[in-house]
Amino acid sequence: MSYLKSSALLPRVLMYHSISRQGDNDSLRASPERFEAQMLHLKRHNLRGVSMRELCRAMNTGDTRGLVGLTFDDGYEDFLSTALPMLETLGFSATVFVVAGMLGKENTWEHRGGPRLRSRLLGADGVREILERRMEIGSHTVTHPRLSGLEPEMLAREVDDSRQMLGEIVGTPVEGFSYPYGDLDGPAVRAVRSAGYDYAVATKKQVEYGIYDWPRTYVGEKDSPLMFGVKLKVSPILTRWRRSSLG
Repeated sequence: MSYLKSSALLPRVLMYHSISRQGDNDSLRASPERFEAQMLHLKRHNLRGVSMRELCRAMNTGDTRGLVGLTFDDGYEDFLSTALPMLETLGFSATVFVVAGMLGKENTWEHRGGPRLRSRLLGADGVREILERRMEIGSHTVTHPRLSGLEPEMLAREVDDSRQMLGEIVGTPVEGFSYPYGDLDGPAVRAVRSAGYDYAVATKKQVEYGIYDWPRTYVGEKDSPLMFGVKLKVSPILTRWRRSSLG
């Protein structure tokens, strides 16, 4: 599917990782209770959490009012057991970016800020179940490396091969990509585009300021309802400012 290549203001997108009670000091986790409170906050404010695929399609029709992108990096098992039932109850959808070469294993890659509690990743059956339950599956590379400065052959393997691997598992083309650590540069963005993805999500760092380095707002356990509401209001303002600062 062909999506718009740019927008005056990209719709806001939230970034989650694990939804679990383990590792209370882990900044990449949100407890089930906190996550549920955040999703209910969206519902009360007439906002609907949607997958990146659904958000992109809404962009094509010119109407993204009330939509907030929900993304989950790494593809932890707890998305299937904990987050997904809550999303289904509220009528929300989401995109889960999985590490294609580590399905069914643990998150053994490098972690910023020191060691992090290891958690089980979804296996192939879990990935297929998520797709069957109307969620979107995206690529988070093959092995979760930093992509900036990576040798061209390795970059192509991480970007291209992960799309092919996941496509074979789910039986449908994989449309979206997420940069591990939010780490990217010009070659990485161009590799993602060349691989056939329709969009790619980043964090704060951008080089093109478009749908191939789409910024997201981090959300975690420390985001109380008040802070969560502030982030929802501030994120589109920051996106607009980043784009306007290009001159």
